[in-house]
Amino acid sequence: MVGISSMNLIDVQAIVSNVMAVESMRSTRLVEQKSVQDAQIVAYQELNTSMAAVYSAAEAITGSARWVPASTTVTFSDVADTGKVSAYSSAGAVAGNSPYPFSVTSIVDSGSATASISYTKDGSTVTQTSDSNTFSGLADFPGLTITVSGTTAGTVTLAPQVPSSSTSATMATAAQNLVTALNATLNLIKVQTSANGALETEYTPQQVSQDLLSTVFDSNTLASLSDAGIELTLVGSFTFDEATFTDAYDNRASTPFSYDIIGQVAAFASRVETFAAATISVTGSLSSEVSSRQTQVSDLTQQIIDMNSALALREDSLTVFYAELNAKIEALQSKQSYLQTTLDVFVKALTAN
Repeated sequence: MVGISSMNLIDVQAIVSNVMAVESMRSTRLVEQKSVQDAQIVAYQELNTSMAAVYSAAEAITGSARWVPASTTVTFSDVADTGKVSAYSSAGAVAGNSPYPFSVTSIVDSGSATASISYTKDGSTVTQTSDSNTFSGLADFPGLTITVSGTTAGTVTLAPQVPSSSTSATMATAAQNLVTALNATLNLIKVQTSANGALETEYTPQQVSQDLLSTVFDSNTLASLSDAGIELTLVGSFTFDEATFTDAYDNRASTPFSYDIIGQVAAFASRVETFAAATISVTGSLSSEVSSRQTQVSDLTQQIIDMNSALALREDSLTVFYAELNAKIEALQSKQSYLQTTLDVFVKALTAN
């Protein structure tokens, strides 16, 4: 008699393992997604650290008294010689007068809502206006915030004084450090966004790289950074020629054009500093990318925990189910064996009679 007795018992461990292997595939994908996010967090944090170094190198220039002063105040009064009032600052890299002495043509008072200054550059008059008596971010007066006050306008000559401790070697070191920091960050981005890099398909680091390279450009200035030894290469990096920089720095007193050359290094550093500060701030692009991925990792981690708990319960459930199924098969086999023996005895008794 062929029946239940011919059925084999189930290999509970093998069948449960096979089922769990299929059902755990989603958990595996979640782990892989978390691994990718973790790698990107590390990469963005490295980039953030590198950008912080760029900020420090730029700030070492813009925040130093050896460079152009941070601000100056021009005060006018009703005196006979008002038209020749000069503004002096206690610090700055450009010793001597500014290459562009300017005239204050109006100030904000009870009769005017705007202030304006004008100066001659390349034979043309340049006029700048402000809704207050403060002017800042002027390309031809890099790094300088100018505040005007009083009631009478006149011609003003800026004459920042350079500390005696400043030397071309000191200034060149600061410029070299900025170029080095910029190149380190740009190279890091190239590595991170290369094939198989952690940020290979990411837009943000590519944009950061482009914006960093763009800080070299300023169409409103008379001098070029190359005149100060800083140049942008065709492969997207910066070079620094100390000899060119030193020559411009050492001759700034006898060559008026050199004032603007040195000033543009400070203006360049200021642009870099502003961009770097915005990028690494709490709400900056790099910090936002890290924060976004940390949220995703937290969510994936919880999904993995929940999935593993569900899989553990599923495995226990399958183990119990198939174990009980084996027990039923064994019981049926035992009952069939008993019935078969009873039938055999009954048939044998019939044939004996």
